[in-house]
Amino acid sequence: MNLRQIEVFYAIIKAGSISGAAKQLHVSQPNVTRVLAHTEQQLGFPLFHRHKGRLIATDSALRLLPEAEKVYLQLGSLQSLTSKLQKGHQHLRIGAPPVLASTLLPPVIKKLCQNPAVSVDLSTDNRGALCQALLQNEIDVVVSFGRDIPPGTCGTVILESEMVALLPATAAMSVSNGSVSVSSALMEGESSVSLDELVLHGERIIGLDSRDPLGIQISQAIKHIAPDYHHQVTVRSYMAAAKLVCEGMGTAIVDPWTASYFTEKLITRTLSPAIPVSLTCLVAEHTPISDTARQFQLFLSQQTQSTQ
Repeated sequence: MNLRQIEVFYAIIKAGSISGAAKQLHVSQPNVTRVLAHTEQQLGFPLFHRHKGRLIATDSALRLLPEAEKVYLQLGSLQSLTSKLQKGHQHLRIGAPPVLASTLLPPVIKKLCQNPAVSVDLSTDNRGALCQALLQNEIDVVVSFGRDIPPGTCGTVILESEMVALLPATAAMSVSNGSVSVSSALMEGESSVSLDELVLHGERIIGLDSRDPLGIQISQAIKHIAPDYHHQVTVRSYMAAAKLVCEGMGTAIVDPWTASYFTEKLITRTLSPAIPVSLTCLVAEHTPISDTARQFQLFLSQQTQSTQ
């Protein structure tokens, strides 16, 4: 199978029909039909069964699919890199968690785009997905939480800060309506609260996913105090954790950028001892860094220094 045949085969698999594949590939239906017929004739076995206007992949097609998918993704990476080269390396694809994309990065991107020749794509996702996109050359640079550097990437820690505890704005909350009573001692007085107090006073702490770099740090800190501690509710999104605190579901430990959204709705406390949070800028290890990416890293470093 040549590249065009693989492209058509994969499009039909995903769309389930000739018309859907043609729309996806921006070609005519007869064109897709012709390529498919030629492919099946060349292979000597059918790739699809026709059933009520839809194409159902044969067992042979399903066995081919994993390898065809690898080639298809590599072709997409090649096309993306070609497009980037055509634009003279002035097109930058950035990936970041949603909270950083909406707080830290906008002024950096604004400054970068003062050069009218520069264009930017900003993608948001979790760290794992962003790093995978980085390795597949779908993204040029990733800004993420955590100090660890995934295999195949290299990076620089651009900021060290501290996690923040979010507490409900009202000290007295009814247990009968499903919310949690938070100790008055934690609501008043000092600007900081100890993690021991939160854990040992029986406060319900909203958990962050243990696959998340910040979730790992929080989980380890809590387990050090209470090895058998169990989160009733665990979320992947820092914003979701904060919103659950707004609903009276307990307390949360989040990054300072998430906390900044809720200063008027929730009580913010620093933690004692502090739980560090790092921001890291990652690039693919064996991919040349463009001048635009270097400039972005410089502006990002300047922005983080100005906000400390």
